[in-house]
Amino acid sequence: MGIPRLTGQLEPYSVPLILGYQTVNFSRDLADISNSLTPIIIDGPGLAYHIYNRLLAHRSACLKGLDAIPSYGEIGRAFLAYLDTLNSHIYFDGFLPLHKRPTRQARLELSLKDLVKTHDLSPAGFTIGAVSRHASSPSWIPQQLFNSPLPLPSSHRNLPAPAFLVPAVLDGLAESQYAPIVDIVPAEADLHCALAAINIGGTILTSDSDLLVFDIGPKASVVLLNSLSISALDGDPEAGSLLKANVFKTAEIARKFQLPNLHRLGYQIKTDPTTTFSETLRRTKTPVADPVNFRAFIEEYTLPPSSLEAATPPPIESKPRFLDPRLSELILQLQSSPPPPQANEIIVYLPLPLDDPTRSSAWTVSSCIRHYAYSLLASHLSARSPIAETSRRGHRILPTSIPASENNDPDLKHLPSLLKKSQQRFPELQPSLRFRIFALTYIHRWCTDRGKTPPSRASLLCALTGKTTHHLSWEAVHLDAQAQGVVYALRMLQQSLRYLGGVAAEDGFHDLAVLLGDLPGLARGLLCPSRSELRALVVGAGLDVTVAMDFILDPDTSAENGGDAEFATNEGHETQQEEEADEGKRDIPAEWQRPKKRKSGRRSSKGTKAPQTSQATPKTRNLYELLGS
Repeated sequence: MGIPRLTGQLEPYSVPLILGYQTVNFSRDLADISNSLTPIIIDGPGLAYHIYNRLLAHRSACLKGLDAIPSYGEIGRAFLAYLDTLNSHIYFDGFLPLHKRPTRQARLELSLKDLVKTHDLSPAGFTIGAVSRHASSPSWIPQQLFNSPLPLPSSHRNLPAPAFLVPAVLDGLAESQYAPIVDIVPAEADLHCALAAINIGGTILTSDSDLLVFDIGPKASVVLLNSLSISALDGDPEAGSLLKANVFKTAEIARKFQLPNLHRLGYQIKTDPTTTFSETLRRTKTPVADPVNFRAFIEEYTLPPSSLEAATPPPIESKPRFLDPRLSELILQLQSSPPPPQANEIIVYLPLPLDDPTRSSAWTVSSCIRHYAYSLLASHLSARSPIAETSRRGHRILPTSIPASENNDPDLKHLPSLLKKSQQRFPELQPSLRFRIFALTYIHRWCTDRGKTPPSRASLLCALTGKTTHHLSWEAVHLDAQAQGVVYALRMLQQSLRYLGGVAAEDGFHDLAVLLGDLPGLARGLLCPSRSELRALVVGAGLDVTVAMDFILDPDTSAENGGDAEFATNEGHETQQEEEADEGKRDIPAEWQRPKKRKSGRRSSKGTKAPQTSQATPKTRNLYELLGS
């Protein structure tokens, strides 16, 4: 999380520098910097969140509520556009050491506080705008990713960042020309950025002020992402562009302060951030008040740390190379099993999705799929350490131990058959949309099997197509978070099977691996927080929404009857929220609601047959007509 106030205190000692230039107009496709003045080393997670914040700042203030959140696809495209301008190497966290657990806990608790605040400000849901049938063009141009952002619209300030931001960026990088320069390292990314800077020199790009404290030597420097800007070469935009930044040459700054490095200065600012800078500098020349605490602080910033080999597990020597960071961390912990004495168990930290904080976590529905993936890895890596997940429980962030009997969950027995049914029912459908239908089907069945109130039709329709009224209920938001949790769990299972490779095939998991084989990356629509992108996906695929809804509500009957089944009636759940049921009926166009069949022998009150229409309802409907404008 960095050291508060450290950047501001050192800002006057940074120097402006030209990092590189290009001689082709930025608006054209040849955006590579042809003459880089220094190697660039990038803190990947820091850049991912920096780009998200820049995109959010350039969103139109007229976008209401959650519609202002950039989609994973847009974030991925912006990340690649950023890299088009840099000659760089990128590091992502693949493992965080034990001493970072309190920091991770604090971040999750802060995110939970923001989620609760968002709910309190809009307890009835969100007002949203109309959504086009076509995916909207991005609201940014590449220069805006670098130059000073616009003031963030007040309506966007409390919006939560997407839960799967970093994994989505990694998926996009894995499928791009930048894959060879990306490393998911078995430690914190900032540590490897600092080590690379020492070995090859160059400039580290980061948002983390911690990197100002590392002793990276005289040939390396640090640039905070907010200071990067692009300007015209010689004042002529047609001539080319200059990439400028304020650079922290930490070795020179330390020499100005007559210090061997910035360890002591960083420590003083962290322990007493309210002290004036002149007083802080004076204290760096005096004995440390708490030597034990100071040594622990230095240990985090010494390169290489004396405990680096003990604290950092060996790299994962197996494909796929681009593992999800959480799965990478789990595998590294399992390979090091049993855990160090100071760790009671292996912990998987789940991100906080945008769900309803008054209900059970959206992660609950998909828990057995994730836990199955964990157990497969633990079994094949011969790890016996207990595993726990840390996530939201009510209004607290708590670990939950995973019982060994979890693998006997009946949902797991139905998983392959349900995946196969969705594949057979929608063989030509884009995988991202097919797996979304599967996720909604899985959630509906999970609820009904447990006697819980299933999602309303209005919420299912919104999650499937992006269509809703100008009001988005928390039920719909929660359902979307549950659906994202299901497909993310499938992704973890898919990557676990790929990691195990031939071992998994020999143990009878080949069919399951095949069913998950075309699960797309997160940046290619698998998780789609943008309603406009989802709407365009549905329209472009020519999806018969009625058939999809039939399958979601009753996959067994729908599969048997080729999709001609009646809508499920949710018998046994007649007491579910009446307002939501009424809203669902209003939201689904009349042509989607098939008439109920008359029971045999029933007549109208006048004893006459009901009039028949001269034209049959077409099987495939015009999606533009059904979804409206």
